[in-house]
Amino acid sequence: MARFVDIEVVRQAGLLERFHITRHFLGLDSCVLAAAEYKIPIHLNLNKATIIQALHEVVKSHLALGVRLVGETTSQPSFGRLPGVDLSRVVEVLDSDNLQAAFEAQLSRPFITSSDMPLWRVVIMRNHYVIFAWHHAIGDGLSGLAFHRALLASLKKVPVISSDVKTYVPIPPTTLLFPAIETLTSLSPSWWKILQEIYDLFAPTSWTRGASAWTGNSVTVNVALKTRVRFIELTPEDVQALLTQCRLHGATLTSTYHVLATSVLSALISGTKSETISSYVPVSLRNIAGTSPDTFCDHVSTVHTYPPIQSTFSWVDATTFSSLLRSSTLKTRQEIGMLKFLFGQYEAYFKGKIGQKRQGGLELSNLGRFDIQKPGIGDESWSTMRMAFAQCDSIVGSALKLNCVGDSLGGITIAVTWGENCIPDSLGESFVFQFEEGLQKLMTM
Repeated sequence: MARFVDIEVVRQAGLLERFHITRHFLGLDSCVLAAAEYKIPIHLNLNKATIIQALHEVVKSHLALGVRLVGETTSQPSFGRLPGVDLSRVVEVLDSDNLQAAFEAQLSRPFITSSDMPLWRVVIMRNHYVIFAWHHAIGDGLSGLAFHRALLASLKKVPVISSDVKTYVPIPPTTLLFPAIETLTSLSPSWWKILQEIYDLFAPTSWTRGASAWTGNSVTVNVALKTRVRFIELTPEDVQALLTQCRLHGATLTSTYHVLATSVLSALISGTKSETISSYVPVSLRNIAGTSPDTFCDHVSTVHTYPPIQSTFSWVDATTFSSLLRSSTLKTRQEIGMLKFLFGQYEAYFKGKIGQKRQGGLELSNLGRFDIQKPGIGDESWSTMRMAFAQCDSIVGSALKLNCVGDSLGGITIAVTWGENCIPDSLGESFVFQFEEGLQKLMTM
């Protein structure tokens, strides 16, 4: 094991990275997941040796895969460069075809950050799915797609697997960790934003925007990281039918998912006194920061809204929400900027949530399509098919999450997740059934 004094500090963690670091070491989060189903050339196999050989180039090219945390429990955690990564300890083989069970198992496994292991792992499944699990501090959701693009490119360069595969990858001393978001764009909140947050902090609870919002169960103390995962799969034909309707009404897939999700939830919670649903939609800041889609980084913020309880789907609402998302992206930088007013007290911030009303009821993350060049007719090179994406944050995070990703074939997989104590399982199961049913109806409207 590399000793603490042997670790070269690459840089201090940024505002959002510190947020994710603290949430993890307090046991409130585990990892983010991105899985891809790989199509294998006839003369090759998808096994541990294959992946390890392909990972050599990926790890050497992305320092985020070669760092550990230094001083994670302090007010100034940092990223330290590992001397190297033993891929035999990072790559696992799972003799199973059950992706749902695999996702649930991975989401219950936080990283051992005090070890000499990197902040990620890979799981190879029997059905040719490769799951990439990573600490949220080294990457946002789009970093998962960046990983699979890099892995796919590397696999294509390994036509013959050596019988003597080296498992240890030295980390190059010259590679750099991509900068934190605050060094690339201004995160300064407006005075109005500051005053709004102060009001929400000190005003009587009944006067705040979240007082009458549905947010699932209160945050429970001393609970395990257990996340339910249910997949909804849309075929390329389903997606085209849904996209046709979205374009016809001037909406997007994200806004359509959101309005449908809130309408389904509204019907399911109609017996409560809630008047709105506290909703979060993460948005990427990569375009604003000039960050490449192939970069590993934590460059994401969120749009927070309170849609009213309304059990009927409305294309007008979907169109309006689409415009809101487009116009709000720049402003979302302020959400990260507000973290500086914690003055380093991240731990107290999270501990203060225990036993309190949950802040979010619904969260919708859409990574978009895994865009790679489609193999031509007769092309027997490596390629990917179905994709899946999910995240933990099942203790203090939003009660119900939708994690969406499109694949290179044109299909979409939506992972609906909820923490064991966030909502009743019966509510989660009913939501999945009715949301999928609602999608099918929208395709034919």
